[in-house]
Amino acid sequence: MKLYKYRILTIIMAAAVIFASCSKERVDNDSQSAAETNKTTQKLISFRQDMFSKSGGSMTSDSAEWHLEGLLNFEQANNTHEFIQVEFLYDTLTWPASNGVISYEGLQQVYASVNDLARSMALQSGNPDYTFDVIDLQVIETGLKNGEQAVMVSLSGGLPGTIPTYMPFDATDYWESGGLQGKCDIYAGQFMGRDATTELEDHFRGPYTIPGYYISVDTFYAHAFDNEDPDNPYGDYMMWMENKNHSNNCLSPGELNYYLSKWDFIKNKYKPANKTYCSVDVFYDVAVGNWPDFYTYILKYGINIGSSPS
Repeated sequence: MKLYKYRILTIIMAAAVIFASCSKERVDNDSQSAAETNKTTQKLISFRQDMFSKSGGSMTSDSAEWHLEGLLNFEQANNTHEFIQVEFLYDTLTWPASNGVISYEGLQQVYASVNDLARSMALQSGNPDYTFDVIDLQVIETGLKNGEQAVMVSLSGGLPGTIPTYMPFDATDYWESGGLQGKCDIYAGQFMGRDATTELEDHFRGPYTIPGYYISVDTFYAHAFDNEDPDNPYGDYMMWMENKNHSNNCLSPGELNYYLSKWDFIKNKYKPANKTYCSVDVFYDVAVGNWPDFYTYILKYGINIGSSPS
């Protein structure tokens, strides 16, 4: 399912990730030993206690971003990361920092706002078993003269469960390229609310990681036009891009299986050396002017803190 209400333009997100990635790398915890896992978890618990202490306090934005993101994942996304289907939500919130420093009171506000977004997703699902996969925070500069910052929030969640991974598309898998318009060709009108983007996400799922939660989450944007393949029988790229005649918006099983075959290459191409793959959102990018529409894979990688899910 796609929650378009909170989507942000990819070009804005791509620019912002440069700042976010650099800041997070400075506070990464690369070791995943049992001792380090306990140390990281305890650090986040201590941060929560400090944040809500009556004595007050403050942190640099870089450190606060790392701690708050880690705490939210520890509290909301500490699980097996096996889902029947994952949905994504994006929003931008005020980051009430001054001169690169944010108070605990300001962090409480952001913490409450992100939890409100998570609560809204869970309530919308109507299922008490709804849980979360990854929560990503990226503090960005707004460009305003007063130096105001914002935080880009990304949440992914769904219902726990297992599905086969990397399963090929079958003979009935003819899907519209976007717009949640369901199947196409002789199957047109079926499965409205889904499209080729949601199907690719499901088929890209796995292999599963160890139970736990993620810290130091980074986001990368794989655009179709950055991943060429002259041997693609369906176009020029390893990912879908609309042709000049706008005649390739019904993706066949063969074309979908081609994109599935290129998934591991793309996933590994963008993977940082010290991070684990977390999730992918197959995003339909609507181009401006006469440019063709195309797919962007919004990829998330993080450090898995193995633990016993609560």
